[in-house]
Amino acid sequence: MAKYFGTDGIRGVVNDELNFLLAYSVGKSLATFLTKHKKTKSVIIGNDTRVSADLITHAVACGLCDYGVNVKLIGIVPTGCVSYLSGKLDVGAGVMITASHNAPNMNGIKLINNLGYKFTTADELEIEKYIDLNLPATKQKGKIETSLELVEKYVNFLTSEVGCNLSGVNVALDTAFGSNYKIAEQVFKKLNANVILINNDCCGEKINVDCGALNVNKLTHEVKLHKCDFGFAFDGDADRLIVVLKGGRVLNGDDMLFVLGCYLLNKNKLNSRCVVGTIMTNSGVEESFNEVGINLIRTDVGDRNVIEEMLKNNYSLGGESSGHICVSQLNTTCDALINALYLLKIVKLENLNLNEFLLHLKKVPQIIKNVKVSSDVRKTFDSNLVLRKQLCKLSKKHQNTRIVVRPSGTESVIRIMAEGDPFETNQVVQEIETLLTK
Repeated sequence: MAKYFGTDGIRGVVNDELNFLLAYSVGKSLATFLTKHKKTKSVIIGNDTRVSADLITHAVACGLCDYGVNVKLIGIVPTGCVSYLSGKLDVGAGVMITASHNAPNMNGIKLINNLGYKFTTADELEIEKYIDLNLPATKQKGKIETSLELVEKYVNFLTSEVGCNLSGVNVALDTAFGSNYKIAEQVFKKLNANVILINNDCCGEKINVDCGALNVNKLTHEVKLHKCDFGFAFDGDADRLIVVLKGGRVLNGDDMLFVLGCYLLNKNKLNSRCVVGTIMTNSGVEESFNEVGINLIRTDVGDRNVIEEMLKNNYSLGGESSGHICVSQLNTTCDALINALYLLKIVKLENLNLNEFLLHLKKVPQIIKNVKVSSDVRKTFDSNLVLRKQLCKLSKKHQNTRIVVRPSGTESVIRIMAEGDPFETNQVVQEIETLLTK
């Protein structure tokens, strides 16, 4: 079992689970990894807007530099930018300093390989071996330089290869005070869209707080108020996307997965006629896909699990209900900005009415609830045989309800999903919550 890495890199409360020394150790361990595997001794590092960004960024950079690796700091960028550049530049790896959708007092470290993909579990476990070792620093030191100009390569890719002319299109953007606060505005305006900006300051104290992909209430209000054609909500590192249509309808990852899957199928670009989802993907999506000849492949929760399944079988599309979507022909990770532009491009090229198209998607009623628990309860959830037995008994009692109960990989919460008859799902969630909190 991993000691430091969770489902999406290292993440924790700053100066508690994640501090300068651990971040420095990750840097030195990544340098050791690159040396051992004969990778280019150069790393790019991006970050979101959190107050602790400089602390963690420079700690990782110092660890790399102390062990002979050059570092290029590319500033405040979305995770998708680091992934894209890591696969295009002559670097050994990329690092994204972010706690994604989590609270402002947290931060994290995501490691990305030289192909643009997140480090595998095996790679992370190797990094962990080095973290606790007292490795001697190398005589040769690396250099740290600021290379903000590299970001332009990503912007040019978005505007020239993913985007289209958005003249006359009214768009509202909620960047959650996060990593997309600068680039999203720049890209949409470069494509001639009329842009309304929401929660778009460089204000790490407010990142993800009642805004962005976690809370679209304000975005929905602004879309209606300004009669926008679309509203796009990102999370802190812009790997999640939630869409608001004209009139206020909210689309989550399941809705977008269905739209994109059907589009790629019609264009003969959906390899093996398969789409990758997770155990949380609504059963209605699976049934609706089956009706058009698409198979839904399910993985455990986590965008890395989705992308690893895509890579293993050369699938074209995968995603999660939370708004993580990966289109393999566009980027190597879940990139919310790319996905927003791609969706607009499809709508324009196909003259598509999403409200009408989504009549073909019939979702099963679903309740998702996060129950706050102690850190110990979360960490021991999988090994708690008494609780597992109680949950198994409850599942047998409600055989007509699809139930998923799982610990969060990043927060001290247990996530409950119940799908089926609305009355029964409410009852199921209440019973499970009682089990978890008694």
